[in-house]
Amino acid sequence: MAQSSGNRKVDVTPYLGVDQVVMVPLKGEGDVLTYTNVTAGVTAQVQTRRVEAVVDLQYNHSFGWGSQAVDQDVISGVASAQFKVARGLSLNAGGVATRVRTDGLSGASTLNDSFTSNVYAGYVGPSYTTQIGDINVTGSYRLGYARVEDDVDSDFPGALPNMGAFADSWSHNLFASVGFAPGTLLPIGLTASAGYDREDASQLDQRFEDKWGRVDASLPVSRTVALIGGLGYEQIEISQRSPLLDTAGAPVIRNGRYVTDGNSPRALVYEFDDIIWDAGVLWRPSRRTSLEARVGQRYGGMTYQGSFTWQGRDSSFALAVFDGIDSFGRLITANAAAVSGSSLNVARNPFTGDITGCAFSTTGGGQCFNDALSGITDANFRYRGVSAQYALQRGPWGWGVGAGYSQRKFITPRGQSVLIRGSKDQNWYGNGSMTYTISDSDSIDTVVYANYFDASGGRPDVTNYGGFTSYYKNLTRKLSASASIGVDGVKSDDIDTIISAMGQVGLRYSF
Repeated sequence: MAQSSGNRKVDVTPYLGVDQVVMVPLKGEGDVLTYTNVTAGVTAQVQTRRVEAVVDLQYNHSFGWGSQAVDQDVISGVASAQFKVARGLSLNAGGVATRVRTDGLSGASTLNDSFTSNVYAGYVGPSYTTQIGDINVTGSYRLGYARVEDDVDSDFPGALPNMGAFADSWSHNLFASVGFAPGTLLPIGLTASAGYDREDASQLDQRFEDKWGRVDASLPVSRTVALIGGLGYEQIEISQRSPLLDTAGAPVIRNGRYVTDGNSPRALVYEFDDIIWDAGVLWRPSRRTSLEARVGQRYGGMTYQGSFTWQGRDSSFALAVFDGIDSFGRLITANAAAVSGSSLNVARNPFTGDITGCAFSTTGGGQCFNDALSGITDANFRYRGVSAQYALQRGPWGWGVGAGYSQRKFITPRGQSVLIRGSKDQNWYGNGSMTYTISDSDSIDTVVYANYFDASGGRPDVTNYGGFTSYYKNLTRKLSASASIGVDGVKSDDIDTIISAMGQVGLRYSF
């Protein structure tokens, strides 16, 4: 169903599909595997005076041929929506769903392995902005939920909890600010803001609380450059209970996760209570371009943060340097909330139905999920790194590139976690996507990806790489055919390189 008039656009397309997939080992041990995939999904783009939404959601069931090809279910997709309730008041909602490996081979193909987990994250909450004279007032609240569900019993050797098992968590994010721009009430601009963040995770009844308040100033020194800085106070506490012990004194593990001793006292894992500050520069030569860089002190040491954004007529670029304290639950929820706009290109793996890592947007609302999904653990961590994303849609061509690096320094109780306190994981990733519309009935897309995960705590380092190309042909107005070829490689510390070739042919009927 598609409707378009003026600034109004409503395009909702449900579909059903069936395809045949074969996987052939090129290097390393393995069998030739064959699957029949049955899919049902919906794509939607909605842009009206009150609603802006984008949805790409799919359910895929794989019927395996033979004992080595197990049946699998995958729910995957990305959704983002903003509802304008009243002037200045909006309700925001969205989420992400995908599948990852459970055996430590971060990023590798999930097609030929039953040790997988389904990941879900969603959020909902209002935001408000208004202006009272020269005073700007903003406020927002976000309720988030994240969950990891294992497809199999994870009590197998070398699996969870040796990798640190995340189960689920609820998170709350509350923010408010009031201030005025430079040159209105004073030559400098001032903004007072405060926030409260909390996450309650089921694994060992873990709790994260962050309360902060600060005042920020902005002093223009030219038409395009301003000096910026802020001073405030922050209090962070992370606590959890102890695992239940058996008669031999060993932690009780059920479905790969520690069983919480509800009678144990809550232990303080991390505490920060101090003044925070930062200073930097803001460069804004036009409405389309912005650069911000800050250096300061937080978490008991120096911090470095920055961002650069550029919005073109048919393209966008964003780069971010980040430094904070995070967890898998808060990170994947924040990634989902970062997706916005009414146009989104979600690249899917044609052999598994999984999203390939990045959702690209030419309006600046894209997001890469690779980093959040690498090395999922139940621990909080100091999270530092850099990420970049570029998207372009010009004529028949569409391009998307995402890349980044991150370091996780774990915050865990001494003697109670499988991850050593202060140990570090590092992750490098890159994704590229190209689409080309040959004609009204023919198109092609290509995706390449690479990921290197440098793990701590005795877990394997993993290198994963691959790519695929798909060709699409509209047979009728509603029936289309597809054919894909691809390759996926993975190398881990404790296994030889495995390289697999994959092929796919399929049909899709759109309603």
